[in-house]
Order: sequence, then C-alpha cells, then structure tokens
Amino acid sequence: MLRSLVGSEMCIRDRYMGIINHKPRTQIQNLSMDRHTKFYDLQELETYGNQMIKLVCDLYQKQDQYPVHPNIKPGSVRQQLPEHPPQQGESFEDIIKDTEKLIFPNMTHWQHPKLFGYYPATISHAAVIADIFNNGFLSPGITWYCCPAAAELENHVMDWAAEFLHLPECFKFSSTGGGQICTTTCDAIMLTVHASKQLKMKEHGITNADPRITKLVAYISDMGYHFEKPIRMKDIPHVRKIPYKWNPEKADFELDPEDYRRAIEQDIKDGLIPFWVGINMGTTSTCQVDPIAEISAICKANGLFVCVDAAYLGAAQVCEEYEYLWKQLDNVDYYIVNFAKWMLSGLNGTMFWVKNRHEYISTFMAEDPEYLRSLNVDGYEIVNYKDWQSGQGHRFAALRVWYVIRKFGVEGLQENIRNVVSLSKYFESLLRSDKRFQIIGTVKSGLVCYRYYSEDLDLATSNAVNKQFLEKIEEDTSHGHIVSSVTQGIYFLRFVVNCHTTLKADLDDFWAHSLKCIDEVLKIRNATSEVVEKN
Repeated sequence: MLRSLVGSEMCIRDRYMGIINHKPRTQIQNLSMDRHTKFYDLQELETYGNQMIKLVCDLYQKQDQYPVHPNIKPGSVRQQLPEHPPQQGESFEDIIKDTEKLIFPNMTHWQHPKLFGYYPATISHAAVIADIFNNGFLSPGITWYCCPAAAELENHVMDWAAEFLHLPECFKFSSTGGGQICTTTCDAIMLTVHASKQLKMKEHGITNADPRITKLVAYISDMGYHFEKPIRMKDIPHVRKIPYKWNPEKADFELDPEDYRRAIEQDIKDGLIPFWVGINMGTTSTCQVDPIAEISAICKANGLFVCVDAAYLGAAQVCEEYEYLWKQLDNVDYYIVNFAKWMLSGLNGTMFWVKNRHEYISTFMAEDPEYLRSLNVDGYEIVNYKDWQSGQGHRFAALRVWYVIRKFGVEGLQENIRNVVSLSKYFESLLRSDKRFQIIGTVKSGLVCYRYYSEDLDLATSNAVNKQFLEKIEEDTSHGHIVSSVTQGIYFLRFVVNCHTTLKADLDDFWAHSLKCIDEVLKIRNATSEVVEKN
C-alpha cells in the first residue's frame, strides 16, 4: 500500500511540478531559499517558538500561584486592548509580553490543580508537541487525497481506541463501523440526529415536503441537557424528556426504563414516528448512568436509532473495573467519548463511532465536484471525512491522539483514570467525616456531588444555604473553584478532580476552606434568625 501511494505521489509531482525534474540540485536549493517569506519566517518560528514553549513551561509551573478564576468584571480585558487593529505589524517580543501580562492572568486556568468545577479539559505535553507539527503543516483533510496520512491515521487511532475501550467489534473500520474525531460532543450528537432522521425518512418514504416529517419523535432523559441543542438544530418537532426521580432514602436519582416503553408506545398509538434516543453514560450534573442496556433494547425493538453520550465517563472503559459500562453497548448505533475531557488529548478530541459506516455516510453524500473526486487506489476503501460531517475541512486531530496513546500507552491512560478516581474517593471520605454534608448519588468517577443538609430545613431554605455556601467559597478561588447544579429542584455543589497535577494536599486545602465557609454561612444565618425572633 505504501509503495503504491508513493508511486501515485511521484506521478502527480511529475505531472504538475515537472519543473523540479529539470532543475539542477543547486537551483533547487536556491529555489527553496527563495520560498522563505515574512509570512512563514523560519528563523522567527524557531526563535519565538522556543520562547513560547519556555513561557508555557514557566507559567504552567506557576499556575497554583494564581487564583483559578480571575477576579475581574466582564469587559475588563477589552478595556486594555486598542480600539483599532494595528496598521503595521508588531514585534513578537511585544505580542508575547502582552500574552504573559494580559491574557494569562485573566484566564480561567483549566490546567490548574485546584480547578474543581465543570468537567476536565485535559492536555498533555504529548498533545502540545503533536500540535506544533500539525499547525506547522496545516492540512484541511477534506478527502483522503488531500492528506492520506491524516485520513488513515484517524482510521487507525479510532480502531485503537475502540479496542482499548472494549467497544463491540462492529464499531471498528475492520468491521462494518468506524469513526471520526469531531470538534465537540454536541456536534457529534447532531450528526447522529441528522443521520437517524434521514434514514427514518427513507424507511417511511418521507420527503422534506411531506407533512409526516412533523411526526418524528426523539427521546432523552431530563438530565440530558446537552442533547437538546442538537435536536433543536435538526428541527425535530417532538422531544420526550423521561424524568429521573429523587430517592431520598438512597440520596440518589433513578430512571425507570419502562417509562421509555410507555412513552414510545403511546406516541406510536397517536400516529407519531419515534426515530432516535439519546442515552447518558455519565450525565453532566451528577454523572448518572442511564440504564443503557434496558433502554436501548426497548428502543431497538421499536425501530429507534440509539446514541450513547459517554463524553466524560466513557474514558473510564479503558480500565477493567468499568466492565459494567461496555457490557451494555450491544444495541447501540452511535457511541461518543470526548478524549479532551479525561484522555489528555486537548481540543478537539471528540471520538465518535458508528456501527454501520456505509449507512451513516449515505445520509451526507452528495455528488462531488470534479476537483474533490478521489481515485480508488488498489481497491482500498478510501475514507473521505467530508462525507462524515456537515463541513468540508477536517482537522488533523488524530495526530494528537496518536501521540498521546504512543507516549503513555494504555497503561498510562489507565493510571491517569485511577489516580483521579482515588482522589475523588478521598474527597468523598472527607465529606463523610462531617455529618452536616450529604453526598448526592454514587461516586464512580472524578465527580463528587454534595450539599449541606439538615432535616430541619425545607427544600427552599436548604437550597438558599447551599447557594450562599458556594458564593462564600468562590470569594477566594486560590483554594479551588467549583460550580453548582440543580436537579429535580435540589441545589447542590459539584466537585471534580480535573487535573493530573492535583494532589491530596490540594484537596485538604479546599476542604479546610470549605469548612471555614460553611461555618461563616451558618453563623450569619443563625445571627439573622436570632434578630428575627427578637423582633
């Protein structure tokens, strides 16, 4: 295969760049020197590229000297920027200096060891090094012919990842499936909604002018917030949100698969067309895992396409102790994991697999203009990623994933996952040592959900106390930055171990800060109550 590609490349070179074959070597060298321009100055790239790498290394080591979140007001960064763009180019010395003095201090530091909010957005030196090469030789990746290395490396790392995540064989290029690296999880979800909609319309003989197009129904749980935007963008008229229910005895949320069966059967009875279901493997708020096996079985029996969003938790499938996750995927058509969250690859890194690639790409393909037609080389099944997505260009993100996998190996990826879970379990133990706190759900990843809880408080008062608790914590993010969530009317705090540089000492510091904050909140509340009682 490699030999045939090299032969094809030389043929093209001879055809369109024959001048090279007729120039003496000295003239070729002179021609190469002539190609150096101000727009890609190799000397500046080397000098200031090295300077930037040194700056990144220096600042990375100093992150814990900064608060996680800058204490600034909206608009304060823009106030420090010139109103108009420069007419003449500026020096890299000034640009890099402003990057250090203006940009870095005003960032929320997502690689900070004390960022405990949201979910992780991880990066590694392996991914950074890969992107230097990637950006240096930018390839749009429209078709295989635009960059064979990009297309085939992506094919290969998708199969590698499918193997170590223990996905069913049908998701590999070596079988009926395959995958691509998307910009975000929501982008990948929208692609699944599009493909499923087109395939269901074809099945029923529905055209865009057919009024039956208004009968399509999608199903998600009420914790599947991230599914809603892609569904709206694809103009799906009916969306059923199956509710999670709060179990006060378990302090956990539960989802009944039979609610899906009842909703689907009722919609069919009403003349509607169920076509797609979005299932969570790790919700954003609490990292809940929907009953994937049960829901997908019900939905497949009724002709729905099944999409599993495992953006965060899916990465844990690299570890054998998470077998209960990958054992539930037999009836799944689309599977999504964001390697930018827990797999050290950086953005964009959303790994998106399909069970049937030919069926999937049939919903995107249009007649190619002559300039985008690819040759079939030696009968090899070429993958043109423009046929997998709405746009044409496709970033060479596979290079970062390849570097990460090769540098750390599967064992390194497992080590990172287990270190994070170990730290989250430690924070759970700190919470359990103080009976004033209630843990929400089961700690199964890097996320711990909790709230201050007292049986003497009604829900509204409890929510107000916990909101004040968070506000007090956030007054000084040098100890840590977290966020909150609300599910079924319950306000709670979310603590996530995000960074691979986080240590137990960081958790101890945040815990001490948290205890001080809750004591202050309760002291103020008690003082206020006493004043009210006296009056």
